[in-house]
Amino acid sequence: MKTSDKGEEHHNITYSFDPSYKLNEPEIQKVADADMFQPMYFLRTHSKNNDPADVQTQIWQCSFEPKQGKSDSTNYTVATCGGSSVCFIDVESGGVILKYNRNTKTATAGEILYAQVWSRVPLDDLGLNSITILAAAGGRSTVVVMHPEAGVCYQMFRTVPNKAAAVINSLQFHPKKATWLFCGHQDGQIQLWDVGVPSLPSYSVTQVHLLTIPAVARDVYNLTFSATHDLLIAGCDGGLVGWKIDMKKVETNERLERTMFVLPDVDGNGTVLDSVVMVRDDLLAAKCALHGQIYIFSLKEALKKRTVTKNAIQYEVVVKEEMMLRLRWSDTDNYYMNMGVDPSSCILVCGDDKGALWVYDLADYVTGKISSPITNGALLPLQEPVKILEWPELEDAEVEKARKLRLDTYDIVVDNCAVSRGGTHIVAVTSNNMVCIWKRGPEVTDT
Repeated sequence: MKTSDKGEEHHNITYSFDPSYKLNEPEIQKVADADMFQPMYFLRTHSKNNDPADVQTQIWQCSFEPKQGKSDSTNYTVATCGGSSVCFIDVESGGVILKYNRNTKTATAGEILYAQVWSRVPLDDLGLNSITILAAAGGRSTVVVMHPEAGVCYQMFRTVPNKAAAVINSLQFHPKKATWLFCGHQDGQIQLWDVGVPSLPSYSVTQVHLLTIPAVARDVYNLTFSATHDLLIAGCDGGLVGWKIDMKKVETNERLERTMFVLPDVDGNGTVLDSVVMVRDDLLAAKCALHGQIYIFSLKEALKKRTVTKNAIQYEVVVKEEMMLRLRWSDTDNYYMNMGVDPSSCILVCGDDKGALWVYDLADYVTGKISSPITNGALLPLQEPVKILEWPELEDAEVEKARKLRLDTYDIVVDNCAVSRGGTHIVAVTSNNMVCIWKRGPEVTDT
């Protein structure tokens, strides 16, 4: 039982995996029409002061609610965060189910929400009872935790209480420890917190700081996790870094084993890793700003080639082109456009700064039907997307009424994409306050 500096009792911390944890990686199910997505709904749900013509609020992240239980049904709820709010949207109907908004009278520009992540928290050892929670964070290092099904935001805390300028860029829950939350900060530090299991129906809970991983580079833009390798992976301003999350070392506050992944240098551009996602639990997709391509490689094969750098817990691996599947992407000089992927259909999507979505169908590469370096095959040239979904022509009466310029007058930066289970929907969020919902299937024409 840990206590805070003020002597308040906190919950018991157990340094072992959740007893109910199982790696339930979905079977790969290739879809025949990965190049057929149609625009369905374009929503402006994060407007400041509910201004229907707000085209300045940036929406930073979107992610689908995780699958519940063993059901094969698709979950159509997507969460989006930006400005001072988090929205929960039904992608089938285009309706906003729920909206969490920080008090706009007190929320400042320094309290913008930049990051979010879902977790399914077991309420008992067997995981028979559980709740799905969402954590969001951003400016002033503030983390909020909510239970959307009950419409409750039950927890709020700051990771750096003595520094008003501290910013959280990224969040990641530990897949084997549902209440352990990694918070990636703008100064390069990553903190690990146990947010606890809320006591229902009061939602009484206290959070505990467990560990701070020292900065190796500034700005932790993205976090992801490989459960197979117990590896926390960070895309940073300065490199791609992985830490082996050893429970005993977390408990004793020892330094974690660290691996630097060195990616190719393209046209003199370094390694600003602005997006990382897991295609499958062993396959990492990484995007470097200004490289014009997306890299996919096997962690298992990469880790075999690592070498010791300074001591027995610091390693380096040079990930060469012959180890990668490379995807052609935009040659933009803009940063921070984040990928989304569905591990079931293996559809990966990344937006650009023109409002377009680059869609890649990776199923045949992942299964080995098409030989490539990720299945120990030969080097392939840059692979093209199966489709580039262009920004559609939109009629926006509110913007015209407010005498503002059309949405497509300036660059439309797609900040983040998410792909639903089975690849039925793509959701993209933009720099001009739009939530864009696309649905897979043939174009519907009026008759």
